[in-house]
Amino acid sequence: MTKLKLDGLQKHYGTVAAVKGIDLDVAEGELVSLLGPSGCGKTTTLRCVAGFELPTGGRITFDGNEVTMLPPERRDIGMVFQNYALFPHMTVRENLRFGLEMRKVDAASMERRVADVLGMVQLTSMETRYPRQLSGGQQQRVALARALVIEPKLLLLDEPLANLDAKLRDEMRFFIRSLQKRVGITTLYVTHDQAEAMVMSDRIVVMFDGLIHQVGGARDIYDRPATRQVASFIGLSNFVTGRVAGRDGSLWRLETSFGTISCGAGIAPGAGSPATAMVRPEAIDLSAAPVAGAFPGRVSERFFLGNLVDYRITMSDGTLLQVQQPATAAFAPGDEVHATLPAERAWLVRDDAA
Repeated sequence: MTKLKLDGLQKHYGTVAAVKGIDLDVAEGELVSLLGPSGCGKTTTLRCVAGFELPTGGRITFDGNEVTMLPPERRDIGMVFQNYALFPHMTVRENLRFGLEMRKVDAASMERRVADVLGMVQLTSMETRYPRQLSGGQQQRVALARALVIEPKLLLLDEPLANLDAKLRDEMRFFIRSLQKRVGITTLYVTHDQAEAMVMSDRIVVMFDGLIHQVGGARDIYDRPATRQVASFIGLSNFVTGRVAGRDGSLWRLETSFGTISCGAGIAPGAGSPATAMVRPEAIDLSAAPVAGAFPGRVSERFFLGNLVDYRITMSDGTLLQVQQPATAAFAPGDEVHATLPAERAWLVRDDAA
């Protein structure tokens, strides 16, 4: 297993800065996802780690050894591309043998490695098939097996599930994560799919405009986003603006136009300063009768989504909140309701990157 370290990584294309100074440590055996919208620099960062792009500045090290300017073939990496890049004229077995033959692995070791990795990806019975004879999910597993059979120090995956349908994509998320844990290989994974990153990652690196905005576990990033931009990208969010009225222990009081709410914060706002709180739709409770600490509102829209109901609640000041409740909830448009915004699920976010 290998430690990966990026120090001040930069990549410019002429006057355009695609990556503006990335510092990142990936521990041995860890799966870290680079998550962000198109154009945020995540794939460029991955390609720099792979050696397909040469950085404009900064350093890349594997286990403390600098590889910044080394060509890809000297980095000992396994790469899985979005389009799989399988050789169409080769069988599954031949696709797996190719990388080993280029490395001049002896015949006995080659057969053992191919057999082992075919078993890992559950394709032993399909070793004589050609890529065109495989489903999308099977091709994806062959691409993964081809990356693993060379026993690389580092596994890199560039949106490998983007071309699969929704159901198969869900299945492959769990398959790849389970396989990565079993093999124990250090992995850098690129995706724009937040659910994919949350399911698969030990840590998530959220990127915008060539910069890292937050690094953390799925729960931390979802419940405690560092900025409004992170909160907007990860899941659904309500943003409530107001002024900081003071502090009670670890909670801050935020005076809004429909009442005062309490919330946590990763920042230290000054009393009287403007601030924005993020509250997830599923965190808000609705009741027909008044409840201590709840705020009055009215149901303006209701959408049945199968396992839950999605409401739009118009508060007394006209603020619109999105609220998600279990499918058993029975409020209808026009009903008067009372909304509770629990302090433990409300969180002040920075607006500087919004």
